[in-house]
Amino acid sequence: MRSEKALKNIVANLVLQLTVAISGLILPRFFIIAYGSTMNGMIVSVTQFITYLALVEAGVSAASIVGLYKPIADNNIVEINRILSATKRFYYRSGIAYVFFLIILVIVYPLLVENQVEAGITRFMILILAASNLVDYFFLGKYKVLLMANQKGYVMMLAQTLGTILNTIVTIILILEGCNVLLVKFVATIVYILRFLIIWRYVKKHYAFIDFNERPNYRAINQRWAALLHQITGVIVNNTPVVVMTVFMGAKALVEVSIYGVYNMIAHAVSLLVGSFNSGLQSGFGELLSRDDRKALEKAYSNYEYLTYIVVFWSYTCMAILIVPFIKLYTKDFTDAQYVRTEIAVMFVLVGIAQNIRIPSITLICAAGHYKQTRWRAVIEVVIIISASVIFVRPLGMLGVLIGSFCSFLYRGIDIVYYNTTRIMLGSWKRTLRRIVRNLIVLALLMLVGLPVMRMTVSGYGQWFLGALAVAVISALAFAGVNAFSEPREFRLLMDRLRKVIGFKRGKRKEREHG
Repeated sequence: MRSEKALKNIVANLVLQLTVAISGLILPRFFIIAYGSTMNGMIVSVTQFITYLALVEAGVSAASIVGLYKPIADNNIVEINRILSATKRFYYRSGIAYVFFLIILVIVYPLLVENQVEAGITRFMILILAASNLVDYFFLGKYKVLLMANQKGYVMMLAQTLGTILNTIVTIILILEGCNVLLVKFVATIVYILRFLIIWRYVKKHYAFIDFNERPNYRAINQRWAALLHQITGVIVNNTPVVVMTVFMGAKALVEVSIYGVYNMIAHAVSLLVGSFNSGLQSGFGELLSRDDRKALEKAYSNYEYLTYIVVFWSYTCMAILIVPFIKLYTKDFTDAQYVRTEIAVMFVLVGIAQNIRIPSITLICAAGHYKQTRWRAVIEVVIIISASVIFVRPLGMLGVLIGSFCSFLYRGIDIVYYNTTRIMLGSWKRTLRRIVRNLIVLALLMLVGLPVMRMTVSGYGQWFLGALAVAVISALAFAGVNAFSEPREFRLLMDRLRKVIGFKRGKRKEREHG
């Protein structure tokens, strides 16, 4: 059952991430051509500031999910309702705090960009972009927590996928019709918010026993403050580059933010792809930990880590070889800024690798609920990225904030792997280190072979796609071959798991056909 749910979550998450990635590639080009790099930079910048406001959620989601693992595994309906009741109340409080800080942002942010974008447009844009979070706090959050804890995140992901597709279509139509940028964002946001109805309907149909008015159990989610600290540090680390550039780069800030945004949409798409395994498996690991099934946990985690590192390094190999030719093609019609910068592309690849080597370990740490034990390690990561970014941004500009990100992610990646292999998956650090080094060597060799592709200029997306397909297939075969040779038993176990899941799905389909 865990394998089936994990497969559904992984597939749904992959579909969502691909949809978000494609939307993220398409829409900025339309915005930049129609409204200019400065307006696009303002939208990117405002989105990052709004992300900071989301910290008022106070770690409720992460703590509630962990708190629900055991009562769901025990089918304890009363306790499930008590935890969800507490979750609902915390979300309401978060929504009220969010409105307060949003008002402050509406007043203060336009002062940072007053010579670049008209203040009235900026204020309305902030309110429009912040609207979907209000729906999360007052309506959607408690349902998302339940679905994620019960390994049914795929329902939420499919609803988000539909919302993203409709959002993209509506946005493109309105831009082509020459509509005002505020109207475009307003209508697209309303369309995206409608996903709430799908999730609400699903929960009402499949969880008839849910009662959000049960006596709340606040103690079950008492890790929310420790989870909040991790949430704060995560938001700061992921959004510091844009905030530092907005504040410290003066009159050219929004144009540079727009350029950063174009590279970051590619890096974000790759990061979403390799992070898809988190949503599918964290709750499964949480169930194993709650049952204290160490043997099954160690076997499942080792295979998960083995696969994840193959996917991570394969993804960033493809990105390293293909990003510059894509940027040349994507920005050929942009005339108000210089977008093709090889050094920026290289730094984004290095930052991505440093950030994502933590994926297997952080998944298990979150599943185990070790928020309090690791909180001060996360604070060090924040100190590194802020101090390094502020120091390097003036002499080096965007490159400086990327150096700050790399230093921060590299420290934290190493630290998270060390914590996991010495506190949860005891004694596994040598195996983890071998896997990282092995795949890093394969990446370096493939990049060396792919240098001619990295330097080429393609004439169209069809040519780029064919080249990307060749790079992806060759790289996948190289990583699969090296890892199969190095750990044949682990590779066979991975293939067996995939065959069992596929066979199970076929069996279920035949049962329905003959049912």
